[in-house]
Amino acid sequence: MKKHLVLLIGLLAAIVCRGQVIVETRLDTASILIGEQVELQVKCTAGARQRVDFPHYNAQEQIAPGVEVVNNGRIDTLLTDGGRRMALIRRYTITAFDSMLVNIPALSVKVDGKPYASRNTVGLKVSTVPVDTTHVDQFYGPNGVIDMPFTWSWRQTGLALAAILLASLMLALWVRRTDPRLITRRIVIQPPTPAHVKAITGIDHIKRESDKTNSKAYYMQLTETLRSYLSDRFGFNAREMTTQEIIDQLTATDNAEALAELKDILLTADLVKFAKHATSLSEQDRSLVQALDYVQATKLEPAEAPKPRVEYATLSGRRQHQLRLGMTAGIWACGAGALLLTAWLIYDLYCCYGAAFS
Repeated sequence: MKKHLVLLIGLLAAIVCRGQVIVETRLDTASILIGEQVELQVKCTAGARQRVDFPHYNAQEQIAPGVEVVNNGRIDTLLTDGGRRMALIRRYTITAFDSMLVNIPALSVKVDGKPYASRNTVGLKVSTVPVDTTHVDQFYGPNGVIDMPFTWSWRQTGLALAAILLASLMLALWVRRTDPRLITRRIVIQPPTPAHVKAITGIDHIKRESDKTNSKAYYMQLTETLRSYLSDRFGFNAREMTTQEIIDQLTATDNAEALAELKDILLTADLVKFAKHATSLSEQDRSLVQALDYVQATKLEPAEAPKPRVEYATLSGRRQHQLRLGMTAGIWACGAGALLLTAWLIYDLYCCYGAAFS
């Protein structure tokens, strides 16, 4: 019977303890100086399914005479006893501004709407700050209010912008210098000029610049322009052919009228060059118009205008090395320049405004 009675009492005590609510308080330190802050820890142990409400204090609200709450703090939760119980801890930040020895009373925590006071009270000692009253001359009084608006001069603005520009350039060079990819050069390849455009441009130049008093030179320029056009347009070497060979080569073309005009020009040019035939200004102008008409009649225009082509060429190993050395030198130069400009700016600002704060 005694054994059964002891076992029953132990079980009842365990059940009572398991459902018991325990509230405890403690301080991080029991002694502070005036104005210092200390944490007041409130711990509540209750069932895992119970609702716990900690007291909430407004800013500068006192929990004891002369002791103010600075911050309510957050709540930490820890499950115990296999998740059947929990321990909640809230840390209040408190302070005091008078030297005193105060006893902080028990705090009340509500569990399921029922208040539970802490088991204990805590004491706090607030000490004053020691002041050396024998050497008061080593302390300086407060400075007066300085009313001096800060304005940037043009020189200071220029120094700041130049320093920022050099620093940005240094950063860009550093990023490219550390990039392991090979350095390439962008090359834009323009499309070839159409044969008729070159021919029309050459004929226009002859019309404006050529000396019409020299028939031989005039017709040599005109036939050279036409032979270049024929080579580019029809794909045979007209520069090295005689007039008859050119005519025979072009006989297969369908435009007989245009071919007749070309034949007239070439034959007239042969007479001028080899037979010393003299031409009038009207004959020269007529030959120029015939040449232009022939180009216009036989020109070949593409369906759409050709566009420039962009290619990237990788530089040689030696050139790569030289450029990277140049980048390294540029990084150091820009960095040194930015530092010098920044130092100059700081010195200038100190000379303008630093004396007022010394």
